[in-house]
Amino acid sequence: MAMNARGSDQYVKVLFDLEQDEDGYPPASAETLWAVRIGDGLFQIDNIPFFVHGIAVNDIVSATPEEGVFRYKEVVQPSGHGTIRLIVNETSDVQAVRDLFRQLGCSSELSHLPRLIAVDVPPSLSSQALRKVLDAGQEQDRWGYEEACLPQV
Repeated sequence: MAMNARGSDQYVKVLFDLEQDEDGYPPASAETLWAVRIGDGLFQIDNIPFFVHGIAVNDIVSATPEEGVFRYKEVVQPSGHGTIRLIVNETSDVQAVRDLFRQLGCSSELSHLPRLIAVDVPPSLSSQALRKVLDAGQEQDRWGYEEACLPQV
């Protein structure tokens, strides 16, 4: 029986250095993302970034081993996915917001920060449909959002 991916040797963490602004955001100097080793120094990203910019699920990146981790170098092949980050204004609305994006075909992850959601935008979702939902939620004061990675093909 095969191991699930995160239990195998092919599953690793890739380290991304982060630049903090004058207010100390993001609240860390680095973020690690799960990735599947697909070749020598090549990894396919397998979770949604909370703070890294320019990276999305299924992107293929290069990374080098350094002090026990794999340090990100560059995107080798964009996946066509996008990454959106939402700060939901009411904690009680978080699950409903995640459900709304799930109905659009997006997966999401909830941060250790209780109202921060990272959303994976699949290539099948039109930018117009996404923008309509994002702007409506912002206008209704349900959330603020950041486009962390716009789809590239």
